[in-house]
Amino acid sequence: MKLMRRWFGRWIGVMAVVGSLTAYVPVARADDGLWRAFQGKLVFSDIALAPASFFENSAQMSSALRRIQRTTIDQGAGFWRIHLMAFLAKPAATGTLVLRATDVSDPRVPQLVRVFEIPVNRGDKELRLDDFVVTQTMGFAPGASYEFVLEAPADEGGAGAETRKAGKADAYAKGVITLR
Repeated sequence: MKLMRRWFGRWIGVMAVVGSLTAYVPVARADDGLWRAFQGKLVFSDIALAPASFFENSAQMSSALRRIQRTTIDQGAGFWRIHLMAFLAKPAATGTLVLRATDVSDPRVPQLVRVFEIPVNRGDKELRLDDFVVTQTMGFAPGASYEFVLEAPADEGGAGAETRKAGKADAYAKGVITLR
């Protein structure tokens, strides 16, 4: 009986060590390599990317992101459901960023369609927006192309207010998508 308890105790100890080692699986994050590959870009998709914890490394995450990346999104049930991944050109300096949607179907005459305020954590270099929905009621139209630009909000009376009004604000990330 004593021998069995000793064996069982050792077996439990070994299993605890093995279990704790197998529980540690490396997790992909938006590391510098992934961030450098997509820096300053908005990646659009009609499929949500799995959380970073589903990937063993950033190369797998990058490959998956490239596979689901789209240049067009189809309308469904009267709206477009867009999944966005933004890899900011620099860490977010504020708790809110502005996402500007501009119709660039005619590049000579771009027209601002909508401005969205997006909450972020200061210092983040990556922003994920799943299930971002736009509609015709909001000013979006099928067949049109839109440039989305993520930038800092205009400071009222700040030094950069003039350039932001002129459309020359520093962009954190940009991307173009066509809605069908």
